[in-house]
Amino acid sequence: MSHEDQLSIEPLALFGGTFDPVHYGHLRCAEEARQKLNLKHLYLLPAGSPPHRKTPSATAKQRLEMLQLAQSEFPHLMIDDRETRRGGPSYMVDTLRELRAELPQQPLLLLLGQDAANHLHSWFDWEQLFALAHIVVLSRPEAKAEYRQDLAKRIQRCLSVDARELLHSEAGRVLPLKVTSIDISATTIKSIIRLGRSPRSMLPEAVLDYINQNRLYVPA
Repeated sequence: MSHEDQLSIEPLALFGGTFDPVHYGHLRCAEEARQKLNLKHLYLLPAGSPPHRKTPSATAKQRLEMLQLAQSEFPHLMIDDRETRRGGPSYMVDTLRELRAELPQQPLLLLLGQDAANHLHSWFDWEQLFALAHIVVLSRPEAKAEYRQDLAKRIQRCLSVDARELLHSEAGRVLPLKVTSIDISATTIKSIIRLGRSPRSMLPEAVLDYINQNRLYVPA
């Protein structure tokens, strides 16, 4: 493939998470990153069975349905549901291997929050992630980069300061990307619901209606 052809292929960008439930912290961060990376679309990737977290409160089907409802407010955010359909732990390296087999010459961007990036060394087969995708670290003002030494060295070797560099190859670069801090968490939303209050300003109304209709996150 020529250099010109490579530049004509838009990267496929993924922003993974448990989304239990999806909220404006996820959605606005993803949309801001999409715009800063100049992408037509960005894919939200709900984890089916996240290996680094406790079992989600909502089922994979429910979390997927909440994401689909949120799309009405964020039409440029798409959904890739492959991890909710795949059995076993949702290892990111398996997802990227699937995508790389489907898209052998397309740049893949894996978007991670700084906190997740700090613990990347604990992910299954983490070193292979650099061979499969570019990594975009979403950096909020209050988040600090605190990498284990071997991970820090790997990131330093791959560091990029220009998003356009990610168009020139399929994988292997690390790009820090500053995003706006939004003080919303799924834990806070669930705590508010358990107290019988409404987190209406924190997530799309359609998602909150779904939570109420299905009595999610209320005390058993």
